[in-house]
Amino acid sequence: MKKVKVKFNRPSKRKYAIEIIISLFSLYSFKYFIKLIAYKHVNFIIGRKKASIGKGSKIHPTVVFRQGERIRIGSNCLINHNNVLQGGKDIGQIIIGDYVQTGPGVMMFAFNHSIDDLDVPSILQDYYDGDIIIEDDVWIGANSVVVAGVTIGKGSVIAAGSVVTKDVEPYSIYGGVPSKKIRSRIKE
Repeated sequence: MKKVKVKFNRPSKRKYAIEIIISLFSLYSFKYFIKLIAYKHVNFIIGRKKASIGKGSKIHPTVVFRQGERIRIGSNCLINHNNVLQGGKDIGQIIIGDYVQTGPGVMMFAFNHSIDDLDVPSILQDYYDGDIIIEDDVWIGANSVVVAGVTIGKGSVIAAGSVVTKDVEPYSIYGGVPSKKIRSRIKE
């Protein structure tokens, strides 16, 4: 298909205001509002209540905890805004040591979808659970993803935007997709 140049005539502010008022009183709007309250309650309130959070740790109010009963955070940690921590579906845990900090948008999933059976759509298949262990004094950069079955060693740094699919050596800097060792933090 070729691109075609078109002129966009913006609706008036009055028309936008009328559309907003009509939508506020619609059944769809009411249904969406109820779903939003339920989502907020399950992921922010119940998840946080079930998670074990150590003394002095700061958890931003926008952090999502799913399966919070399988999430343990040590003392003096900083879990930044818009992080998603999701424990396994059955046994997979997220265990975070002391003095760990995450940048914004970090995601940790202690499970993954199975794709083993070609006769069953992947959305209907079971899951694989695996613990995520983050040892003390780790810094995970913004928008990084940590997947099930990974241990991040003590004193390590994960560069922003990395996808951690394998264990990380202690006192190392890892980055990339998938993450690879960039260098050691130990001076020789």
